[in-house]
Amino acid sequence: MTGLRSKEAEEEYREHKENGGLSKGCPLCSEKILKEFKHWKILKNRFPYDRIAQDHDMIVSMRHVKEGELTDEEFIELREIKNNFVFDSYQYVIESSMKQKSIPEHFHLHLVNTKD
Repeated sequence: MTGLRSKEAEEEYREHKENGGLSKGCPLCSEKILKEFKHWKILKNRFPYDRIAQDHDMIVSMRHVKEGELTDEEFIELREIKNNFVFDSYQYVIESSMKQKSIPEHFHLHLVNTKD
């Protein structure tokens, strides 16, 4: 097993994608918000990296944009959120490479607390 999800979780995620789950609108735009900021929101990851993660949320831009389309104001707020909230609440901030991103058109970072 080489991925960050368990075999069962990876199978559930694969079935979700095969059944059009990623082509029925952006799931990051419609998920329940756990915490909201001016330009960012924190969401629970529906398909967590359950092999390693006790908690797996995501910080997602409010606007449906790629990283290169973020404004300076959005980047400044992201840095403030990371320094004043994320680093106090999570152990890791993970960004997938482009070939691993399942939703590259909506910028997001993974927030993880690992299992003991």
